Amino acid sequence: MHLRTFIILNAIAMKNISFILLLSIAFVGCGEDSNLTKEQIEKYTKEGKIIAQASFNTLSGNLKTAMKGGGVAKAVGFCNATALSLTDSLSAQHTAVIKRTSLKLRNMANAPDSLEAKMLNMYLIMSQMRNPIMVPKILEKNEDEIQFYAPIMIKNETCLKCHGIIGQTMKAEDYAIIKQLYPKDEAIDYRMDKFRGMWSITLKR
Repeated sequence: MHLRTFIILNAIAMKNISFILLLSIAFVGCGEDSNLTKEQIEKYTKEGKIIAQASFNTLSGNLKTAMKGGGVAKAVGFCNATALSLTDSLSAQHTAVIKRTSLKLRNMANAPDSLEAKMLNMYLIMSQMRNPIMVPKILEKNEDEIQFYAPIMIKNETCLKCHGIIGQTMKAEDYAIIKQLYPKDEAIDYRMDKFRGMWSITLKR
């Protein structure tokens, strides 16, 4: 075997080993070891899914109405003025703490904490695999609370009007409006079926 070929193969092997180790660290570091029973995990997973879906339906419904009423400008205005307060209202309604977060933020108030950042990175790595397994995860937060995480994927082309690629799926003039409200925005350059962010929902035990 030529030396160059050996070096390339060795580099690929090391990359694969590093990838596997990173996934292992992510799972262990994010509480894969748990005292929860299978039944409890199923119960909290179901509860988290119901809350996430109800929250999505409420937020997306309002967003679609705003989009129809005034395009991206009105939709972004709704997000800026109402999305967080509406999420707080949903939290009170469901007796939970509901949050959407991402590695590429638009609203800095949605920034992930250290554990959320680990989970986001784990989901990001998994989303880049050939056959990604993007499923919710349940962790014990403390004696009184359970943490539910679930990935958010781009599944609607309407999302790309505000989060897509400028000049392709997103208009430059629309992004100029977004930048006025969110000067530090990073939440663009997404395509269909790509990982956007995560639901982080704290449930009562």
